[in-house]
Amino acid sequence: MLGKVTSLDDYHGFTMSATSVSDNSLTKTVAAKVPFCDLCLTIEKIQKAKSRPDKNKYFKDFLNSWRNFHNTLHKNDLNTTDSFYAALRLILPQLERERMAYGIKETMLAKLYIDVLGLPKDGKDALKLLNYRAPTSSHGEAGDFAVIAYFVLKQRCPNKGTLTVHDINQHLDSIALNNAAKRKDLIKKSLLQLICQSSALEQKWLIRMILKDMKLGISQQTIFQLFHADAAELHSVTTDLEKVCRQLHDPTVSLSDVSIMMFSPFRPMLAAIANIKHIEKLMHNQSFYLETKLDGERIQLHKDGDVYKYFSRNGFDYSQQFGASSLQGSLTPFIHNTFKSTLQNCILDGEMMAYNPITQAFMQKGNKFDIKRMVDDSELQTCFCVFDVLMVNKQKLANEPLRKRHETLQTVFTSVPGRIQIVEKVEIKTKKDVADALNVAIDQREEGIMLKDPLGVYKPDKRGEGWLKIKPEYVDGLMDELDILIVGGYFGKGHRGGMVSHFLCAVAEPASPGEKPSRFHSLCRVGSGYTMKELYDLGLKLANHWKPYRKRDPPPNILCGTEKPEVYIEPCNSVILQVKAAEIVGSDMYKTCCTLRFPRIEKIRDDKDWYDCMTLHDLDQLHNKASGKLASKHVDLNDEEPDKKKRKVPAKTKKLFGIAEQFKAQDLSHVDKVSSIFEDVEFCVLNGLHDHPKAELEMGIAECGGLVVQNPGPDTYCVIVGTINVRVKNLVAANEHDVVKADWLLECLQKKHFIPWQPQYMIHMSPSTEEHFAQEYDCYGDSYYADIDKSHLQEVFKRMSKPEQNLPSKTIADLEQRYSWDISPLSMFRHCIIYIDFYARIGDSSTQIHGTSLDVRILELRFHGAQCVTNLNESVSHVVVGKDLQHVSELKSRRTAFKRKFKIVLESWITDSIKAGSLQDERNYLL
Repeated sequence: MLGKVTSLDDYHGFTMSATSVSDNSLTKTVAAKVPFCDLCLTIEKIQKAKSRPDKNKYFKDFLNSWRNFHNTLHKNDLNTTDSFYAALRLILPQLERERMAYGIKETMLAKLYIDVLGLPKDGKDALKLLNYRAPTSSHGEAGDFAVIAYFVLKQRCPNKGTLTVHDINQHLDSIALNNAAKRKDLIKKSLLQLICQSSALEQKWLIRMILKDMKLGISQQTIFQLFHADAAELHSVTTDLEKVCRQLHDPTVSLSDVSIMMFSPFRPMLAAIANIKHIEKLMHNQSFYLETKLDGERIQLHKDGDVYKYFSRNGFDYSQQFGASSLQGSLTPFIHNTFKSTLQNCILDGEMMAYNPITQAFMQKGNKFDIKRMVDDSELQTCFCVFDVLMVNKQKLANEPLRKRHETLQTVFTSVPGRIQIVEKVEIKTKKDVADALNVAIDQREEGIMLKDPLGVYKPDKRGEGWLKIKPEYVDGLMDELDILIVGGYFGKGHRGGMVSHFLCAVAEPASPGEKPSRFHSLCRVGSGYTMKELYDLGLKLANHWKPYRKRDPPPNILCGTEKPEVYIEPCNSVILQVKAAEIVGSDMYKTCCTLRFPRIEKIRDDKDWYDCMTLHDLDQLHNKASGKLASKHVDLNDEEPDKKKRKVPAKTKKLFGIAEQFKAQDLSHVDKVSSIFEDVEFCVLNGLHDHPKAELEMGIAECGGLVVQNPGPDTYCVIVGTINVRVKNLVAANEHDVVKADWLLECLQKKHFIPWQPQYMIHMSPSTEEHFAQEYDCYGDSYYADIDKSHLQEVFKRMSKPEQNLPSKTIADLEQRYSWDISPLSMFRHCIIYIDFYARIGDSSTQIHGTSLDVRILELRFHGAQCVTNLNESVSHVVVGKDLQHVSELKSRRTAFKRKFKIVLESWITDSIKAGSLQDERNYLL
């Protein structure tokens, strides 16, 4: 058995007793002897670590412990294997999509936990699990199901589980197999065993593994590098994590040749997005190849004699669908005889397309068909369009230039239109040629064009190293854009947890002339294209208008298809989004019976009212305009005048001015990104705290994907301040930016989660933020909606105890009026601030009070809501005078110096009002 780990801080590696070695009944692997909780403790430490070196250290310590543990076991049993694959596939579950395909999502897990734990379906914990993305989720982790489940399970599970890493792998493999066989009852049984034998912490990480979303803040490339120097390269050409662990188990042995191999899927080379203006420079001012960009499925074909293997770009095996031999599949029988007789084996890279033999045209992927599941009776047929060759007769070609590979490709097979054909390459040289080709692609309703360097070699899993792509949507001004209205929303996950991050958009049903539309038809769901700052600002604008969407009682003015939002918003409270997309395609998920392909937000149309959005008629016209394609305009390079030489103006000699080191911005280009909670959000850090200086705060922002500027501008989300100084006071006086305490930033960095602002974090609020806070919090900073803990309640009490923040009588009066309490006679003087004329002479404090009747009046006034003061100042509304009127002239003389004129009334105004039970007309008592 392994040594017991009592806490996260106690864990330093594996230990072993003598009995564990002699137990031959156990599976002879390290994984069979390593408790799953040890792995969970390690990855918990990796996630919580703030710095990259610490994260690397924790992983390396675990890896070294694994290897050392094997050496100890190996001395006693030479058959014990040390493969780290059992652990690495759990740490990087996203790389095992085919082997670890569970068909399980958060909702299924939530229902299972509710069933296993016997939770009341309407109970607090059950609702937490089911509504894990709602912003009301506890612990500030909305959108993170694993964390929500952890807190629900914490008091219901053992402190330590009994399963090993080997056991976990067996259970997960069983779930994957049963998912493929569609045996849901057996899936549930395996999950039950995992739940019953695991601690809450183990189940948190088990959930992340099942969902393939680990949130470790460390990249797979870094983990590969720590495991072995050749691991990343070997994985890119094999996509086989088990093979990587098996071949590179010894860190001291390097691979001499890491190359593409027969029947081993590799990560294909990819193209980068390019700007037409820079094409000539990117291609080194040499000629280059132009290809049509095909809209199909990227597939690689491995052929050895009569054996065929087809792999997707992610390494999935589709040989059964397309044909593992010449006698089966939707493609292989039709292309087997096209290969030259001299060919023994080859590896081809290309695009699998659907071909319509009647129209003799390729179908676009946006149409309703799946090329990977083409049936025999379909009117479409499978066609493999080949654009590269990586091996011929065991000769590896990846390191040969593309020009030679293309020449070799001509000798591999004979093209058969509609079945297998070589993608045509045209050699061009100028950006005008590129623009003309893109215009032709637009006219022919194609996806775009590809540009390739003829001298470039093939680099698996690399993007843009000699391969470029241009689509119409990448070029400004070519796409028709749609102004559609937000009608629904979906809560986000991860760094967008707790906020509505995706939107259901709709078009209006045409209204009668002169009237505003009253019904809206859902069109698409969109959740990309915005910056995080734009999302935060839009969230503030719409926050108070979202309502829960109930499927049994949907809003009558918002018509949906099968796609329903989690929350909805009344159209009159919503905003219009300008959306760009590739095309309009058919879909039964939305009320319009169509949707947008690859939609993304271009901008928020604050200049348009909600009723000015696109209508169904506008959508139909656009759909019919180019068979759904939204690119209808042409590239025009005439305004650039590429052949016109510009006169060079000699640069003026400028004086160089130095900047003191303390005012220079630090270089953050080397900072590794570990989180996306501040993705594209701009901050200005004016100064830091004693324990957390400015440079440390800026580095933390950069690690979380944020941007740092030294002076706040119009795009700055907020200003971070540790110490208030003159510069901070000037920013506050300008009233343009939100000024936030550094404590807020530190808490976000610590929790790796974006924490909404609360009053205790704010030094100053811009007008828009102040308006939002007024709707969320009272004048003491106490939320109208959120639960409060002990520390926050103490802060509220401290603010209430300050004399200058005592609730004014006017506020109480407003409350009384709002709730109709002002009809009570006890509130008749609530709006009055009254000064009693006590003294025989104004300002003579030594003179005695006239009599005791005015003392009684003070008590009566206070009892009936008035505020009585002892100093005559601008706030006084009334001065009450007793029977002695000799000081009235002096009071009137004093009143002339006041901007706000008080009224001088007789004492009887008070007594008569109290007697009548209502405030009497003061004009009858004025002096």
